[in-house]
Amino acid sequence: MQIRNGRDFWAGLMFMGFGLWFMVVSQNYPMGSAVRMGPAYFPTVLGGMLAVLGAMVFFRAFVSKFAHPLKVFTFRPLLLVAAIVVGGATYFYFAESQLKGAPMLQILQSALAGLSLFLFIGAFGPRSMFLILLGVVIFGYALKPLGLVLATVILIVISALAGHDFRKKEIVILAVILALFGVLVFVKGLGLPFNLWPGE
Repeated sequence: MQIRNGRDFWAGLMFMGFGLWFMVVSQNYPMGSAVRMGPAYFPTVLGGMLAVLGAMVFFRAFVSKFAHPLKVFTFRPLLLVAAIVVGGATYFYFAESQLKGAPMLQILQSALAGLSLFLFIGAFGPRSMFLILLGVVIFGYALKPLGLVLATVILIVISALAGHDFRKKEIVILAVILALFGVLVFVKGLGLPFNLWPGE
């Protein structure tokens, strides 16, 4: 099989890696159920959805048509390997029991985790990854004061800025669909106590 779209190839691998990592790490905590979710439930479900999305994007890379497929998306494999080594060593070396009552170890762990994240971002191209991570952080902070609907719209718009094309019509449609999906699944379906709009 020949890679026809380098952007989809590397993005699919990245999504699958993130999704599987969340699923594996969250198994250290109780799962619960959809009605009584444990700490592992949300990261496992979200990680699984991200891995499936990544697989779809990954396999699409073999059917798209680009003249120079691997030049479409900048990828630096050495930075990715360094990110995995630093992040993995940090995760396995610093046990939770070690960190209790040791503020210097907590600072060192946070610094190494941050270094791993920046190496990972640098491996896939800084602008797009920084914007996507910024969108997720802003979503987390905006969720309570602005409500689920507006926070989702902000997340979609900032994430869309990370792409090569900013198509207003597609972004509006996607924002409406995802905001509606979030309200129906998380608020109406699962009964999670999210504000829908500011001031609720």
